[in-house]
Amino acid sequence: MKLARNILLIDDEAAWLRTLAITLNRLVPEAEIDTCVDSRQVSSRLQVGDYALVLVDLTMPFHSGEELLAMIRSDFPNTRVIIVTGVNEVDTAVRCIKNGAYDYFIKTDNVDELARTVRRALEVVGLERNYLYIKEKFLSRTLDNPQAFNNMLTCEPQLLDQFRYLEAVSCSPEPLLIYGASGTGKSEFAQSCHALYSPNEPFVSINLAGISCESFEQKMCGQLYHHNNGELEAVAGLLHQVGSGVLYLNEIGTLPLDAQVKLLALLESKQYYPLGSDTAYPVKCKFVVSTQDDLLKLHQAGKFRSDLLYRLRAHKIKLPPLAERQLDIAMLINHFIALAAAEMNLPAPIQPADLASRLASYDFPGNLHELKGMVFDAVSRSDGIALNTSAFMEAINEHKSLTAVPQDRIIFPKQLPTIAQMNQALMDEAMSRTANNQTAAAQILGISQSALSRRLKGIRC
Repeated sequence: MKLARNILLIDDEAAWLRTLAITLNRLVPEAEIDTCVDSRQVSSRLQVGDYALVLVDLTMPFHSGEELLAMIRSDFPNTRVIIVTGVNEVDTAVRCIKNGAYDYFIKTDNVDELARTVRRALEVVGLERNYLYIKEKFLSRTLDNPQAFNNMLTCEPQLLDQFRYLEAVSCSPEPLLIYGASGTGKSEFAQSCHALYSPNEPFVSINLAGISCESFEQKMCGQLYHHNNGELEAVAGLLHQVGSGVLYLNEIGTLPLDAQVKLLALLESKQYYPLGSDTAYPVKCKFVVSTQDDLLKLHQAGKFRSDLLYRLRAHKIKLPPLAERQLDIAMLINHFIALAAAEMNLPAPIQPADLASRLASYDFPGNLHELKGMVFDAVSRSDGIALNTSAFMEAINEHKSLTAVPQDRIIFPKQLPTIAQMNQALMDEAMSRTANNQTAAAQILGISQSALSRRLKGIRC
């Protein structure tokens, strides 16, 4: 299902209809405009085409605008209606609004204001249809396009819920925000969104880490170079390359504030100007953005604009870390074993039955990237029969040693030992650490070897 952005213009004045279509094509480039001059054809046109919005004149032969309004609200409740007429009558306007019209415009009014109203109406229709579709999908608990998620393996209920949510919102033209730590599968979700939204259109991605405002604008919009000999050279930007596909912006939290203003303008105006050009081009793609940062905290720290934050949060997905996907560990290990064996041209070893349970208490700070690295290392060490588990244990122990908090003070038991007991414990520990070498033990304790020897003799006596 793709949310409709189609608009049907209905008016018996062909010249006005043509002018209005040209104006809306320019001011609302993301919409697809159709026209109809015969009011008798409206019902059949609406049955064939999925229109989000209808703009209709009041006074027409055969069927009036008010008759069409009543028919559309009754038979096509998911389609909104805006009255655009030359009749400036307050009573008529009030009656139309009461009967379900989204708005009422006089033909002599400001067309820019009409365009803004059209865009708001499209957003309202999108939100309404989105809500109904999401509700339907969650009640059915099924996926219409499971093949779009072939790049992800899971049987965890919380992740399967995210699949259903993504399928429901992928058809929306609004941005999709994906939260998740590094290695949780953000790029895979973005590719699944592309497979659902526009599988036959391009998928273009860019990592925003370290990018400057100037570089961001150039990469997004492209540039037109004017040479001294009068020749022009055009460098296409990502918005031109992606067309009606999906543009994936990774690490949105690192985007500089000045560049955030540029991105917000693209989302709001739905058009862009290549550098060096005064010609506007429509933005037709769907934006998918991801981050491993908390954007709300970045906003509170003054590093992320609130208007952009709430514009990007139209649809959002939060991916769980691997440590919360215990049901998936064994399946993912087998998947990575197959990949590693094929890549290294080795026989695929068998995963030990207890390996997943032994990894249950490990938090996998590197998530899927870390598990994949562990499996590839284990396969390279294996004999082709059983998977070598030493690679997993070494990685876990190495992480524990790096994250272990050094003890900088003695922790005493609830009942304090005596001085004699403490002296005994210190000497026993020093001798144990030095394999009963009195000279080395004395150095650890900060006393001479003879002093330590006397104390040891005194204890033995």
